[in-house]
Amino acid sequence: MENIDNFAYLVLLFLLFSAVFASSDSMGALSLIFSFLVIFKMLFAQKTKKYSLETHEKIYILYFLFVTISLFGSSLFPLSLHGYIKTLIYVLFFFSASYFFNSNKNKIMPTIFFVAILTTFESIIAILQNIRGVEEISGWQDMSNINPEQIISRAYGTLKPYNPNLLAGYLLCGLSSYIVLILSNLKNGKKRFALIYSGLFLLNLIAIIDTGCRGAYLGFLFFFPVLFLALFYYLKKTFGSISNIKKRYKNLFVAFSIAILTFIATNPAIIKRIQSIFALRADSSISFRLNVYEAVWKMFLDNPFLGVGIGNQNFREIYGLYMKTGYDALGSYCVPLEIAVESGVFALFAFILFLFFVIKKCYLICVNNSNSIEKIVALSIVLLICATMGHGLFDTIWFRPQLQFLFWTNLAFLKALKI
Repeated sequence: MENIDNFAYLVLLFLLFSAVFASSDSMGALSLIFSFLVIFKMLFAQKTKKYSLETHEKIYILYFLFVTISLFGSSLFPLSLHGYIKTLIYVLFFFSASYFFNSNKNKIMPTIFFVAILTTFESIIAILQNIRGVEEISGWQDMSNINPEQIISRAYGTLKPYNPNLLAGYLLCGLSSYIVLILSNLKNGKKRFALIYSGLFLLNLIAIIDTGCRGAYLGFLFFFPVLFLALFYYLKKTFGSISNIKKRYKNLFVAFSIAILTFIATNPAIIKRIQSIFALRADSSISFRLNVYEAVWKMFLDNPFLGVGIGNQNFREIYGLYMKTGYDALGSYCVPLEIAVESGVFALFAFILFLFFVIKKCYLICVNNSNSIEKIVALSIVLLICATMGHGLFDTIWFRPQLQFLFWTNLAFLKALKI
């Protein structure tokens, strides 16, 4: 019993590590082992922390209740049950991880460091794949009206199934980990380490760009404004006004911006990929998504309160009744729309409310908490939500286990942070 936390933590680390090579079933099994160890200690250890639900956790339970109601309202109960069990595993993992980190606060920073190592490894693989050129396993890019030099070798890393959008979503989930390491080392006066992590952060950004995932590019539009706003607030509070900010900080920001812009400007394939975002119907991939959105919206209007039932197997069976010929889909390619069509409008509202209260607690920690490290971790959680949900507006890769376990691990840190 004295060592059960260490065993649980090893399982958690192996679960996060397994994302780079293992199947979904293997990750699910590791997650259940971790949850079992945590719950076993919570029930039978003599000295354990009492678990009291916070507002965001209560709302997450409410969301899960709506998902449960949707399950029993589904016309394809067996298929919906399969998706429901997967969701149950994620819910169980989130609460187990929350309890674990609340009892083992000292393991938050090592976990963040471990995630940064994993995403750095995938970033290096992605950049090498892009440089060497990789063949598409399926139609990942509209090849019409495009010159050979504008064809991007979309990196997909080692995550299974091989998919550049999956890799981009995974790297987005790890992006905020570098921010924690950079800011915490700056706070502790370790400028050399902060510079190293800044370089790894830049490496991660390049790798995401190399995936050619336009949804991830949209994630940047949510991630960076929030990051710059937070840094602007901190620097202004520290130095009094923008004019008093030390020149080296201004130079660092300018150098970072120039590095990213130079990388994009010298890569015609990246520029063409970004331009294609605005092509709409002229781009086959975007046109495909628009057709899917139209069909899924009709599905939602026919099942607004209970949804059609959770899970992609259930979704595909019902979607076949609404889709346009030749436009089959594994999901709705939009996280809010997916939640609404699977579990109904009440589940969507509960999930949005859950994220709102998570962000609210993070904000209060940043404003009221005197512990600078906890403030930085709280900021990273907000950045994670912004990046993944921004990506989720154009893709449903967020539902893959590689992203789910990383996402819920980060949100579980919140339990250990105090306002």
